[in-house]
Amino acid sequence: WDVVRDNPIPVVAVGKATEKTLAKYNIPVSFVPSKATAETLAQELEFKGEGTSLLYPASAKARDTLQSGLEARGFIVKRLNTYDTVTAAWSEDQKEMAKRAKIACFASPSSIKGWLLNTDNNKDVIAVCIGETSATACRGHSWSESQIYYPDAPGIEAWVDSIKAAVEDIKVSHV
Repeated sequence: WDVVRDNPIPVVAVGKATEKTLAKYNIPVSFVPSKATAETLAQELEFKGEGTSLLYPASAKARDTLQSGLEARGFIVKRLNTYDTVTAAWSEDQKEMAKRAKIACFASPSSIKGWLLNTDNNKDVIAVCIGETSATACRGHSWSESQIYYPDAPGIEAWVDSIKAAVEDIKVSHV
C-alpha cells in the first residue's frame, strides 16, 4: 500500500467493520454497500464501463458469489486467494462441553462446518449467526428454521442482540 499511498487505488469494503479496519491503516475506502453481503456489494458497486477490472482478495473457501455477481454485470474480476480456513480438531473435553451447549454462535459458514464435524452433526442447538450468509449455510445443512437466529444487518453489536434474543427464548421456553 505504501507504493500507492500518494495516488491510492480505489478500495471497496464489504461492510463498515472492514472499512474501520482499513482506516486504521490509513487506507481510504471509496465504497461500502448498504448491507454487508457479497450479493449486495455485487449489485450496488458502480460500474464504470467495459474493461473495469477489480482485484478481489478472498479466502480460498469463499463462495464465488461476489465474483460471479460482478462478472455478470461486466466487471473483469481477478480473484486472489489470500488465506485459507482450516477446521480445528477438538479435544475430547471440548466435544463433551459442546454436547451440553444449547446455543452455538457462528461467524462464518466454515465455523458451521467445523461445529458439525466436531459434534457428530449436532443440529439440536440454536444457531446464532453473525449474518444472513451464515444463516443460509445453516439452512443448507438442514438446520430447523426455528433454531436459527441472525440480525438483519451483520455486525458484532447486532449479533450480540441476536444471542441475547436466543437466550431469552430459551429462558421463556423452560418456564
